[in-house]
Amino acid sequence: MLNLKSILNDNMRVKFDFYRDGALWYSTINGFQFPVPVNTLHQSTILKANDKASNFSYYIKKYYNENKEK
Repeated sequence: MLNLKSILNDNMRVKFDFYRDGALWYSTINGFQFPVPVNTLHQSTILKANDKASNFSYYIKKYYNENKEK
């Protein structure tokens, strides 16, 4: 598994992949895939299809830590 530092480096980008079961799934350019549950978003939240990984650091860290033992 990738380490968190390599996922959240300054140049890392994310792209939207798909929507499934109430979550928007994004992936980083190095292959780490993570969900953004839509029920955690404010009604006026705007998410870009391509963005900096640092803007998604909460979701990346949460999913990484939940799954690093697997």
